[in-house]
Order: sequence, then C-alpha cells, then structure tokens
Amino acid sequence: MKSDEVIRVLLIEDEEGDAHLVKMKLRQNSGESFAVTWAQSLEEAQQCLAHSSFEVMLLDLSLPDSEGLATVHSARSMAPDMPIVVLSGRGDTNFALSALGAGAVDYMVKGDFGYDGLARTIRYALLRTEMEARNNLLIAALEAAANGVVITDTKAVVIWANSAFGKLTGYTPEEAVGRKPSELISSGLQDQAYYKAMWTAILAGQHWRGELVNKHKNGHLYHEELSIAPVKNSAGDITHFIGIKEDISERKALEAQLQQLASTDPLTGLFNRRVFLEQLEQERAKVARLPNYSAVLLMLDLDFFKRVNDVYGHGTGDEVLKGFADIARSSSRAIDVPARLGGEEFAILLSGADQNDALIMAERLRAQVEAMRIEHEAGPVQITVSIGGTYVSFNDQSSEAVLHRADAALYEAKDKGRNQVCWFAVQAVEWVNV
Repeated sequence: MKSDEVIRVLLIEDEEGDAHLVKMKLRQNSGESFAVTWAQSLEEAQQCLAHSSFEVMLLDLSLPDSEGLATVHSARSMAPDMPIVVLSGRGDTNFALSALGAGAVDYMVKGDFGYDGLARTIRYALLRTEMEARNNLLIAALEAAANGVVITDTKAVVIWANSAFGKLTGYTPEEAVGRKPSELISSGLQDQAYYKAMWTAILAGQHWRGELVNKHKNGHLYHEELSIAPVKNSAGDITHFIGIKEDISERKALEAQLQQLASTDPLTGLFNRRVFLEQLEQERAKVARLPNYSAVLLMLDLDFFKRVNDVYGHGTGDEVLKGFADIARSSSRAIDVPARLGGEEFAILLSGADQNDALIMAERLRAQVEAMRIEHEAGPVQITVSIGGTYVSFNDQSSEAVLHRADAALYEAKDKGRNQVCWFAVQAVEWVNV
C-alpha cells in the first residue's frame, strides 16, 4: 500500500474510552493516514461492512453480543479475507496464541500500544495478508499446473508436492512429504553415474534436465522428463530444490513406434534395407579396425516365389514371407541382424561369426524353410530358399563389395539347382557347396 493512501479501519469496540485511545494513537502516526469507523458490536460492524469496505479490522473480544474467541470466529466469518488485529486487556500469551489460531493475524494489549505500535501492527498485518494472498495465488497456480511439481530440502526430502505429482506417481502429496522421491518411485533403471551427474550439477547451482524411467505406486513403469532448479537464499546458499515432472510416456511410445516404422519392414517385422546397410557398414569398419574380429554376410532368396503369388495369391505370398521371417528370426542370435531387403530377398549379418558358424546356421535355416508348410484351400504351400555367404573382409573398401560377393554366392546356389548354400571365399574366386 502506498504511504499517501488512506487506510480504512473498522474498529469494533464497546468502550468509548478505549475507542478514543485507538483513534488518538492512529492520529499521532506520521507515516500513514487512517480513516477509522467505530462500531460498538458485531451487529453494528456487520452493517458497516455491508455499506463500506475496509482494509483492516481492530477487534475487542468483549462485546455486548459476543465474548472471547467466539468473537474472532464471528468476525472472521463476516470478513473472511480481512486481517484482524485483536485488542484485549489480557496479556496472556496462551490466550494470544489461541486468538491467532482462531483467525487473527496479530494480538495487542490495550494501553500498551507505544507511540506508533498500533500503526506499525496494522502495517505489518496488511503486509502479511498481502503476502499470504500472494502465496495462496502461487500455490493455486502450482496446483493447477498439469505437470507434477515437488519441493525438497537439500537432502531431497519432500516438503511440498502438488496434485499433479500425485496423479503422476500414485502417491498423494501427504504420502510424499517427509520422504525422498528415490524411496517412492525409483525404478532402478538409472545407474549411480546418472544420479551422480545430476547431483553434481544441482549442488553447483545449475539447472538440470533429464529423462528417467520411474515406477508408479501400482508398479507400472513410466517415462518422465524431470527439471530441477536450485533455490538460493540471500547469501547465495542453496536451501531447496524445485522439481518439475512431466509424464512423457505417450511421447516415448510414439517415438518408439516411429523408430520401428523407420527401421523395420512392416510385413515381416525384420529390419529394413536402410538399417541393414547401416549395420553392415558399421560391421565392415569394425572388421577393418580389429585384427582378430570376423563377421559373415548371408544373402537369402526364396526360390520360385513369384509362382506362389501367381498360383495362390498375394495374401498367401505374404504368409510365406512372414513364415520365413519367423524362421530367420529364430535362427539368428541376439547380436545378428536379419533383414528384408525387398520382395523375396533377405539378408542376415552375423557379428563375430566365422565360416563354420555361418554355414551351420545357414543349413539349419535352409532345412527349416524346406519343412515349412503354409496352409491353403488348394493344399499346403511349400517353398525353398537359396543362400549365399561370404566373410566381411578387412580389405573391403565399401559395403558394396561384401554385398557383391554374397550376391554372387547366392546366384551360384540358384544356378546349381536352388535350395542349397554356397560360400564365396574371399582370398580367391572359390565356390564351396554345402
């Protein structure tokens, strides 16, 4: 409030002498101007409130129509947002605390106002009320936020959390207060190095942002984006941390879907050509860099697949492709890269494998495909596969050289009758039939 504004005071006092004393003390103050309206009972005060507005209420507890703490309760119900300063003849600390607990913002003993004590008390009451209203507004804003907001001390113990925090984590703010988030929602999927980097940043006064996988109260995991800001006092010391939590599970799921669409063949679920060529190039670079490391490329082509589409229809052809993909997937190790390059052409990149490993795996896959049956109303559909293999060589200048050798071995297998495996030796043009 500006110093040149008039502070409107509602004085509720049944003793004329005490009312005169209050008015005199407020007139003596040189800092503010006070306009005092005097009411001798709660009923009269109610009428004053109905016709005028006031900034502060000075309240005697012994009135013709009310007595003691009940007076505070009644006055508070009459003016819920107005600061109330109790004026009493009792210098009882416990009673003063009871009055404050009933809704008063301050308590003064009559006759003990000092030179400007009453004016100063009114000034502080208005300031506290303004600050309380501001704090309530900030809390309301935080409660209305869609993101979870949590305030902790410097040891990460929660001292406040909003409702969105409860929705995100499953723990109500009441359950969270007094506990650390790590005790409630840690999934164990982030290692100690992750949290060490986080604490290093925020203890240095830096703003930190990261993504975590946390655990809901009901046990399910969710993705969260967490932002932590240190709060410092006037001396520059960190006193609290404010964390803002956003549930990004839907976004992460969408990203995973988009990644899958971008990296896999939609029909078979195997890696697509683009991803396979990227993996092949990485493997070629690894072979060139590591003297004792080896890798193998297998090229696979379904024999007479066009006949399947022509005779049984494209729907059955799709079932054949998916059945073959299942066999390729189950025959491969976790570190291998099976892919559909296009049409009925497939490839498998075997990391860390040698010729013997590759030929055993290729022969097992060939036999499983030969034994595969796809049911059709015209009878079971059978198919075979031709396979060509070669090492990824440290001499290869590009992935194209590897693909060319494996493709040559594949067509050698087809030329020799299909449904077999051929190997292209790297050192010389040498065909090996299995």
